[in-house]
Amino acid sequence: AVLKGCNCTLLSNSLVALPHRQGHAAQTLNIHHRFAFTSKLKRMTVMASDLGSKDVWALTKGAPETLKTLLKPSSIPDSYDSVSRYHMSLGQRVLAMGYRKLDSKISFSAWKKRGRRAVECDLIFAGFFVLDCPLKPDSKRIITELRASGHDTVMITGDAVLTAAEVARQVGIITSHKQGNTTYELREWRDRNPSNEIPAVARFEFVPITCAEEHDLDTEKCIAYSQSNLSIVKKMLDSSEISAVCVTGDVLANLSMEAVRLEAKTNGTELPFIDPKTVLLHPNAQATLQTLVPLISVFARHAPQQKEAVIAAFNGAGRVTLMCGDGTNDVGALKMSHIGISIISVPGLETKQMEAMEGIERVRKEERIERRKKKKALSNGTDDTTKKRKKSTRKKIYKQHLDALAEMEDELCDVALGDASVASPFTSRTTSIKCTKDILQRGRCTLVTMIQIYKILGVNCLVNALILSSLHIAGAKQGDRQLTVVGLVVASLFFFVTKGRPLEKLSPERPPSSVLCKQVVLSIVMQFAIHFVCIMFVTALSKLYLDPYDPSLIPDGQFNPNTLNTATFLMTVLTMVNTFLVNYRGYPFVEDLRDNKLLVQSLKVSYAVLFVCALELFPPLNELLQLTPLPSGDDATAHLTLEILRENPQFEMLQMFEPLGFKTTLVVTMAIDSLASYYGEKGLIRLFDSSRIGSSY
Repeated sequence: AVLKGCNCTLLSNSLVALPHRQGHAAQTLNIHHRFAFTSKLKRMTVMASDLGSKDVWALTKGAPETLKTLLKPSSIPDSYDSVSRYHMSLGQRVLAMGYRKLDSKISFSAWKKRGRRAVECDLIFAGFFVLDCPLKPDSKRIITELRASGHDTVMITGDAVLTAAEVARQVGIITSHKQGNTTYELREWRDRNPSNEIPAVARFEFVPITCAEEHDLDTEKCIAYSQSNLSIVKKMLDSSEISAVCVTGDVLANLSMEAVRLEAKTNGTELPFIDPKTVLLHPNAQATLQTLVPLISVFARHAPQQKEAVIAAFNGAGRVTLMCGDGTNDVGALKMSHIGISIISVPGLETKQMEAMEGIERVRKEERIERRKKKKALSNGTDDTTKKRKKSTRKKIYKQHLDALAEMEDELCDVALGDASVASPFTSRTTSIKCTKDILQRGRCTLVTMIQIYKILGVNCLVNALILSSLHIAGAKQGDRQLTVVGLVVASLFFFVTKGRPLEKLSPERPPSSVLCKQVVLSIVMQFAIHFVCIMFVTALSKLYLDPYDPSLIPDGQFNPNTLNTATFLMTVLTMVNTFLVNYRGYPFVEDLRDNKLLVQSLKVSYAVLFVCALELFPPLNELLQLTPLPSGDDATAHLTLEILRENPQFEMLQMFEPLGFKTTLVVTMAIDSLASYYGEKGLIRLFDSSRIGSSY
């Protein structure tokens, strides 16, 4: 892309054709050797010459602050820092360029043996190379949705701090709620001794990011770094007195080194050798970083090891981290994070995608304008054929852009996966960060679905245990047809529960984190307690209408439809159906119950059948389900049974329900069980609503 923008042509790996200038012969640049870019040095150099020429040139590009130390002082303009900082503040990537002519008396192989230090010195400043990288179309929208749902978003990048801060502002990672609030940066200043020797003491301060040099500082706006002052910075961030805090990888490394030295000095132990590359992962350094990184929004100029250490600090601070990266530099951080997602970086395809998206948006905008004008045309009674032609043209353009997007998707499938894809558990064959939202949506949907399935299983298992113990001893049994119908209904409801789809919008509310969390356990206990009371009440009430000498009441006796079997069957099946209604969480994690058409229709049919059977509105259905007619008030057998059991202590408590009749009492008990379990569950959800009690993870 850069060569194309400069009108250059890459002929081979070592030959570049320069743009033809009128009146000059065509030039071809021959690259003899490359000193590769490294994140530590922040620069790269090539030794090249014009094709056919003996003069060899060293051409270097790198970060402005790095290359400045390699330039001849006489070639550095006074505006070097101000110009580079200005373009960085616009969110542009700035590279400084320098060159020097190598001594022709020394052979090329000799220069190569001397190494890059001998080549990359006394360079002449050639100018700044400014790259403007447009944002991906949906980055800002995705970041906004993530922040609105209560997720903290940070940027870890190798770009300069000013560039990174501006890009973070554009995508919404840095937000300014108050006018005039400033982005701060944690910097390191070193006090020198009077003899101006090597810096002795490091001093870290939070300073406005716009401040270029130490002598430009407004001391009233600076905050010295200390553990006690971190709480002040946090309060300023919460109150939007400052919009965000940034830090570079070198500052974090030096801060970590100081923390390790201070700990060794405090303990009176000798400081061992510490590799600067791994100092950030030292336990003492991690303890310091864990209190600092939650306050940082932008981590700039970070090498791969530093990115990994930042993620480790977030993990150590108790955060659940999701890292999205697209390059080899992100491998360590992707492996360190709890959720690593690699995305494909293909600049050419990204350009096609942006052009297609912009084209689609233009067509939609034209259609909106056309619809507004259509009313006026209809009121005037005109039939503009030109507008019809425009509409037809727009459809063709729209289809072309859609075809371009489809073609891009096909090309993405053919892109070879890199190191980042190997290191991360998730790989998205897209160039968008929308995959982060997709992971959260589907993860929440899966978690909520599994929790509700475990809750349904837990409550149903307890109800079945009650059926196989107390009710079995009391003589309650179920027929073959009853068991078959129950099995089919439960299996169907389980299948329909899993058909709930995730919602498009992420909610600030968090789902329960575990099946064994307090909310889930209390929910299961509460539901079973309600079902237990209702089932045992119906069982006790049914016993009053039984023939004490019925042989089917023996635990091992044959099944015979009677009042006890009928009432307990209706009640236990109702509790099983209730578990699906009550435990379906729905909004804000999964589509609402009303949108899950299969489940809601199945529940309606199940409730209708149960209450129709309880009210005996369709006797053939009761016969099909092996249900006996329920006792009525004028039943002679019922009166005889009541006389026999008047001495039963339970009768005094149950006789208050005699005026209602058995059938009405059963239906009311079924309704109470359904309503109590439903609203009890809703109350528990409100009680444990994480957005209300302020819990987060």
